[in-house]
Amino acid sequence: MKTYEGIYSYNSPDSAQKCLVTVTDKRIEIHLRDAQGNPRVVYWYWYNVVQGDHALHHTGQPLQTLKVPSFEFQDAVAQQMKKPRRRGVPAVAMAVGGTILVALALLAAAYFWLVPYLAGRMANALPVEYEIKFGEKAYQSMIGEFNIMPRETALADSFFQALQIPSRYPVSVTVVDEAQTNAFAVPGGHIVIFSGLLRQMQHPEELAALLAHEYSHVELRHTTRSLLQSLGTYALVSLLLGDLSGVEAVLVQNAHELKGLEYSRRLEKEADLNGLQLLHARRINGEGYIWLFGTLKKEAAAAPSEWLSSHPDLGTRIRYVQAALQGDAAAATPAALARLWEQIKTN
Repeated sequence: MKTYEGIYSYNSPDSAQKCLVTVTDKRIEIHLRDAQGNPRVVYWYWYNVVQGDHALHHTGQPLQTLKVPSFEFQDAVAQQMKKPRRRGVPAVAMAVGGTILVALALLAAAYFWLVPYLAGRMANALPVEYEIKFGEKAYQSMIGEFNIMPRETALADSFFQALQIPSRYPVSVTVVDEAQTNAFAVPGGHIVIFSGLLRQMQHPEELAALLAHEYSHVELRHTTRSLLQSLGTYALVSLLLGDLSGVEAVLVQNAHELKGLEYSRRLEKEADLNGLQLLHARRINGEGYIWLFGTLKKEAAAAPSEWLSSHPDLGTRIRYVQAALQGDAAAATPAALARLWEQIKTN
């Protein structure tokens, strides 16, 4: 069976990843690897495959796209798509259904590009006061799922305040008792850290890097944008119509999605490099990013890391952070951060 190299993506072009593709009489088989390097296979049955411009699309949700730069593959697909695929319905119904599927594919393609664009525009247009308001409600809605650790929370929050980052948001840090290596930001200023991640860190610069990264998602409105995008057209249409209360209700009801919210590679890089600038301006060793990534990589080998699954492409991020660090002299840990770190690591 012939194997072809291709590019597979879902939801947005930022999710694109290399794959191996095989063609059979029943389906297209797309061979991938997840964030931990484990193999997985995506099956596209022919009755769900639609030909687009220089690409194939799957008619289900989320929108999936496959690009294979091989004329042999394209010929094999064309031959398969010429074959009748009866599913127990009359030919007329199949023709109508095919037309509907093509129309849906075109709509899905528009959604594929339009929703991320609108989400970014709408997030930037939101008043900061409103973003803080619904962010607080979302935080209160989901934080009840966790057991807050008061001592660690007070120390981690003091650690962030000691960074002295001026912000239009009332930033606060919460540490929760969870074994997973995870952390996430909430629109409007809340940052939540799982104790499992805090426990594995070995350097105060790691915590500084993590906080600078998650804070950058808040300050640059990545969290609001990605949440709006993940909730789809209802939230965006409500914003277009000026129905802020409707958007707020949807965001609060879906607050549990925040802990696994995925960002595009572009937004991740923007948050990493913005966080690195924040550390550099405060004479904090940016190597903390590399140490943090090393901690996450080590933990991922032992157990799944939710932070890694929602922040993909760790190898690439290490490389561009290392490139940005070239020529920087290592800085001593500021005394205030060192004292707080010792308290955090003292049981």
